Amino acid sequence: MKNTNKLNPLQNMVTKPKRLETRLIIWVTGLCVLQALLFGALVYQLTAQSLHNHIGDKALAVASSIATRADVINALKIPSDLTAINMQIEDLRQLVGADFIVVGDENALRIVHPDEDKIGKKMVGGDSQAALKGERYISVAHGSLGESIRGKVPVYAGNNEIVGVVSVGFLVQSIDPLILSRSSEILIWGLILVGLSILAAIYIGQRVRNAIFGLQPDEIARLFSEQDAILNTVRSGIIALDPDGKVRKLNQRACEILDKPTSIINQNLSLNDLLPEHAEFLLRNQRRKIVGFELFAADKRLILSRFSLQVQGQADGILLSMRPSDELEYLSQQLTKVQAFAELLRVQTHDYSNKLNLIGALVQMGKNEQAIEIIGQESQGSQAQIHNLLERIQDPVLAGLLVGKYHKARELNVALELNPDSLLGVIARKDMLERVVSILGNLIDNAIEAAIRSSNSRSAKVRVTVDETSQTLLFDVEDTGFGLGSDHDVIFTPQYSSKSGAEHGIGLYLVKTNLDSCGGTLEIGESDLLGARLSVYIPK
Repeated sequence: MKNTNKLNPLQNMVTKPKRLETRLIIWVTGLCVLQALLFGALVYQLTAQSLHNHIGDKALAVASSIATRADVINALKIPSDLTAINMQIEDLRQLVGADFIVVGDENALRIVHPDEDKIGKKMVGGDSQAALKGERYISVAHGSLGESIRGKVPVYAGNNEIVGVVSVGFLVQSIDPLILSRSSEILIWGLILVGLSILAAIYIGQRVRNAIFGLQPDEIARLFSEQDAILNTVRSGIIALDPDGKVRKLNQRACEILDKPTSIINQNLSLNDLLPEHAEFLLRNQRRKIVGFELFAADKRLILSRFSLQVQGQADGILLSMRPSDELEYLSQQLTKVQAFAELLRVQTHDYSNKLNLIGALVQMGKNEQAIEIIGQESQGSQAQIHNLLERIQDPVLAGLLVGKYHKARELNVALELNPDSLLGVIARKDMLERVVSILGNLIDNAIEAAIRSSNSRSAKVRVTVDETSQTLLFDVEDTGFGLGSDHDVIFTPQYSSKSGAEHGIGLYLVKTNLDSCGGTLEIGESDLLGARLSVYIPK
């Protein structure tokens, strides 16, 4: 059996145009041609109808005029010599341009007709009876000369007796040339319109091509599919937003991280639907870049970055990227902290090297007592602090945090001490420990900064107290700064900071979000060190 599913030869000859401008030219031109044809047909119909009405009115007016002529009425009453009346009516017919003027008697027998051979014969067309009953009208009928538009008027004698009928007609075939002559003008304007549409289509095609960087529709579709696939392949959650917070693009990974169904990707969403606790903060100061910002959302710790979207040099929204803290971003952040701590140790090593050189010089000079005194001064304070800390803080992570903060404060000429009454056991819950480290670390950093700012008027000092009860963890951080003022609500907003620089303003906000996530509270008061005292209570 032969295969009949062969391509039509025309399909091999006619290929589908792929270039956008070619398609636009064909589509716009085809549309304009179709519109021109429809418009032309409509105008032709309206023109023909208008001419028919005009001709009909003219025929009726001429017929009415003839029906009142005395010689016509007399001829109908006494049809003796009809030659004179036929000549007069023929002159009138030629004058008004009618194709025929017929006068019939009360029996519809012709007494006047352009063709003398048809005089005395019955009028044809079947449209004279109503006129013989007294009606005036316009009709279209097929008579002896062909199809025509006729004006029919009855002829009355002096006593209102109908004695005949006048029929004035214009052949349809004589009207068609008038319609065609007017339609030719329409055709010319239609061709001009099609030409202009082709030029407009070329211009539009070029503008559209430039606007889409010369890409063709199939290339745009492929590029969109590739970008969508790439966006859903990356392991980071991506959220693209309009400046007002409306979600422009959302990938599947962001839905997974925020515990949202992927069906919301194609819905109209705002940032409040995804991150209601942090939407206000993330939509403020959109030009400010945020990298590695820790927050709690969807019952998990996230590392979030925010970047301003730039389109042709202008800000056009923001881009959020996020990953859970236990993934690469969190490890990278920890590496950054380790690098910072290594730099701090390098500085301290350089400082100790200078002091060792001083001690060596004193020994060589025989000043042993002075060398021993310097050694004692150097080791007494730090060793006592570290020994006291390790005895009272049993959790190794918190102990390491406080040791690091101690060395950082010492490098910045700030005295950091642990309250002798402090006592804290091991924190068993890993998620609780992570939040405590973030809370305490940020509070100590803020206290060190506050103490430094007031160091010109008093000795810079920070005191840390850690304690616990059977149900609560307690932390106090005090400093010698200038305090936090009376408006305690504003200090927990993301943009609040008493320091300068884009990297500041989120420390206390992180403290608040961590406290909210674990149900803790924070109290602000005045310290006997003349600065602020921040007390944290976290239920176990």
